[in-house]
Amino acid sequence: MGIFDDLIRVDENGNLRYIGWIEWKHISTGLTHCPVCLVLDKCWFNNNLKPKLPQHENCHCVANNVANPIPMIDAIAKCDIKKFTDYIFSDKYAWTGKRDLFEMLGFTINDSNYLKEEYENQAVKKYCNSEYKLGKLDMQGQRINIDIKFVRHGRNLVFTSGWMVRPKGEITNNTPLAD
Repeated sequence: MGIFDDLIRVDENGNLRYIGWIEWKHISTGLTHCPVCLVLDKCWFNNNLKPKLPQHENCHCVANNVANPIPMIDAIAKCDIKKFTDYIFSDKYAWTGKRDLFEMLGFTINDSNYLKEEYENQAVKKYCNSEYKLGKLDMQGQRINIDIKFVRHGRNLVFTSGWMVRPKGEITNNTPLAD
């Protein structure tokens, strides 16, 4: 184990990546507060994969260094099983074609718990390894996309899933299959 193991890693393509993590800190300086900055408060990001800082002309937010998050220790991914039972496999949302895709690959509503757990396990590891892409940022929060991989019927499958960054190393699933 080297001295730089917590700072530099080799990614899946063999490239060196700086692994510096920050915690977004909203600094109050008056009566008005930016709703976007407020929702980012205490969220963790890789320093190279964080929202723009400063966010706006009068932004007083700062980025404080934090330790690289560790999956299942201080970082967690949460995926509500209803994302599968009440959305992907629901008759109500069949028009999206997502159910057809999952069923074509051999998944059924009976696989919902397996899918939930697999999404959570892969997402938290990839988030902690900085394997995410920034998505839309608004007053609801910072969205990120994480690729979820499966081997099904001898085929490698990759689903891009949508997540929301929450404070203190938590991410929550918005959609199992982003458009």
